[in-house]
Amino acid sequence: MNNHSKSFKSTVIKRLTALLLAAAITVTGFGFIPGTTAVPAEAATTTTWGVFIGVTLHGNVSKVKNYKSIVIDAQNYTAAEIKKLKAGGRKVYSYLSVGSIATYRSYYKRFKKYALGNYNNWPGEKWVDTSKTAWQKFIINELAVSFKRKGVDGLWVDNTDVWYEYHRTNIFNGLLNILRGCKKKGFPIIINGGDVFVSHCIKCKKDYCFDGVMQEEVLTRIVGYNSNKFATQLKSDRSYYEAYLKKVKKAGKSIALLEYAKTWKSRKTIINYCKKRGYSYYISNNVALK
Repeated sequence: MNNHSKSFKSTVIKRLTALLLAAAITVTGFGFIPGTTAVPAEAATTTTWGVFIGVTLHGNVSKVKNYKSIVIDAQNYTAAEIKKLKAGGRKVYSYLSVGSIATYRSYYKRFKKYALGNYNNWPGEKWVDTSKTAWQKFIINELAVSFKRKGVDGLWVDNTDVWYEYHRTNIFNGLLNILRGCKKKGFPIIINGGDVFVSHCIKCKKDYCFDGVMQEEVLTRIVGYNSNKFATQLKSDRSYYEAYLKKVKKAGKSIALLEYAKTWKSRKTIINYCKKRGYSYYISNNVALK
């Protein structure tokens, strides 16, 4: 066991909480060239992935024109809006938290009895007991089905780290059941983070339940949410993630990186790194993923 998943979950929850409170975040450039003017998004973003869970696009195709696949929170969209976003063959993935429940969700009261505990310092988010059949059926037969009806192409699954926090066999098996059920609905699944869960799936030959991973902060890191600065990733953390991603690639899964940068030089470094290894990528110039 290691601390990487725990630090990753702290990153995700801090960002998502900020998003859902509609915090306005201004981000400075990271590490390589401090103070350099930000590169316009249309000039420097990837053509592979776009992650837009921090903003509701309402079918605004102009914001996603450079991307082949995008991630949104489909609970905030209509089928008509998603249809517009899919123009030109673009794939739309929906954010889906399978291991936690947030107080702002409409179904919170229905499932709060299955809460395992709070995130440290984040009272609006709770880990959820994935072993509960009712929770599994809700994710598969209600949320996933609603996404399918709206025209969502795939799922961007978050919070499988519940198994890191509550390291029990029934929690792991509950996650497997949810992912299998969603796959049966016809969804490709990308796991966001979840390195401990993913590694165990590969080790136990149960990696059939997902198609790929997106790993945050392999090359870069957020050094402060209040100061909104980026820096190069620590050598030890980068080494850990690189070894982990080699296992994922060997298992035949797709890999995408989610990195943070403002300058063209730092973006180019990330792009070259990913192209050399056959990774997809999304480079955000702000923590809020807008």
